[in-house]
Amino acid sequence: MDLPLNSTIPSTSGNETEIEDDCIYEVMQPHMLVMRFWMVSIFGSTISFISMIENIFLFWLFVTSRRHRRENLFMMLLAFFDIFVSMAYIMLMSVNVLSDVLMSPILVNIWYTYMIPILTVSHIAMTSSSFLIVAASFERYCATLNSPYLRFAQKNRSFIALCAVFLGVVSKGTISIEFELVHHEQCEGQMMATTMKFRPFVLETQYHYLFRFWYRNFVTVFAPFFILLYLNVRIVKALTTYTTATVCLVTNGNTEDLQKRKASARAATRTLVMVGCCYLVSNIINVTLTSLEQTNNELVVDYPDLYIVLIDLVSLLTTMACAARLPIYLYCQPVLRREILCRFKRLCVPCNPRADEKYVERLKSVETDTSFLSRGDANHSETMPIATISEPRNKHKCSLNSPYETLL
Repeated sequence: MDLPLNSTIPSTSGNETEIEDDCIYEVMQPHMLVMRFWMVSIFGSTISFISMIENIFLFWLFVTSRRHRRENLFMMLLAFFDIFVSMAYIMLMSVNVLSDVLMSPILVNIWYTYMIPILTVSHIAMTSSSFLIVAASFERYCATLNSPYLRFAQKNRSFIALCAVFLGVVSKGTISIEFELVHHEQCEGQMMATTMKFRPFVLETQYHYLFRFWYRNFVTVFAPFFILLYLNVRIVKALTTYTTATVCLVTNGNTEDLQKRKASARAATRTLVMVGCCYLVSNIINVTLTSLEQTNNELVVDYPDLYIVLIDLVSLLTTMACAARLPIYLYCQPVLRREILCRFKRLCVPCNPRADEKYVERLKSVETDTSFLSRGDANHSETMPIATISEPRNKHKCSLNSPYETLL
């Protein structure tokens, strides 16, 4: 996230001159302020607000359904963290730029009161989301390639999701103790009344080199990006190689059920590939910028305009990725699309008894379409695999816990 640059002009002589100089606030690259206002405070805030509404609706949809809580745990948690990421963009980025435009000391002081906790929560949310997308992609990778690790990934979905969130908290939770606020009584009522700086231990100990540089950069930035890139390439390659996905299906000779599961498999894989690609596109600037920062410490000084634009784009693209998840689900998942429309109509017409009956019937239809394998009431002798064209059937193991129960 972007942080304000509170610059001071060096003092010349005398206490009064020194106090006056310490209270002078300089906007970083003032000639870009109007452009940043329209890009961040107007366009970015609009996207963030839309993303908040979308993800609140998605989280409500998933958390109120026992089937979704079990089968689409990654999607539910992803929607939950996207709410905080979108909210943080408005509170951190938009308000920051707006305070520079208005030159409002009141707005700056309000910004500082919540800046550190909101910054910590937003980074935990973004990091946890990246690990959750990697975990969901790994499960889809195992399902697409019929990996022996598929059963482990499905049975331990809750534990894997907990580990992803735990990694996010461990990796970024310490941001809350890295900064401290400094209050300047001589600048009371001015823009420089409060400033922020790193605590002494951050830069004076090995914490900066080992944890902030090596661990955070490689574990939370580079590793998720390149792991997800590898998984998406393998999944897409598998889909172009095989014309039929390998799934275990309780068919009882029902061709209609067979076609439904094949369509569900393709939709689920297509959904996750698009979510993964959206994450990759939104983070490619972040990965590039992080690499440049490590190789060129004078990047801010040499290219200040470019640096500011890149910082703003990193945050804006992250928020746009959050807002893009619901359109991706609607486009790739016909079953989920019907359920979302049913829920939306239910919200619009809450008091119509006839609408209540239709709503229940439609949800039952959706439930039948998406989870008839999860009942587990078939015998093992009735279970048969759909083998890929290029491989013999006897090479595939069957599982009543189908990988395609989950929408992701």
